Amino acid sequence: MPIDTKYGRVSVERGDIGGDEPVVVFRAQDRLLPAVLDAYADLCREAGSPANHIQGIQWTRDFVTAWQADNHTQTPRSQSHTAD
Repeated sequence: MPIDTKYGRVSVERGDIGGDEPVVVFRAQDRLLPAVLDAYADLCREAGSPANHIQGIQWTRDFVTAWQADNHTQTPRSQSHTAD
C-alpha cells in the first residue's frame, strides 16, 4: 500500500501504485494548495504533458478553491508533520 510520510498508508480506488512507493497527500484545507497546483500545471506544460492531464490539474484547483470558499483553511505548520 502506498505510504505518505505524514498520514501513513494510503489506499487508492483507481491506479496502480506500488506498495512501497511514496505518495504525497495534500488536503483542501491547505490554503497554499491552489498555488501549488498552479505551479505543478506550469511544470507539466513545460514538460509537454498531455492536455487532459493539465485539465485535470485545473479541475482539481477549481474544486479545491470552491471548497476553500466555504470551509476553514490554514497554513501548514512544520510541527504538523510526523515522520517515523
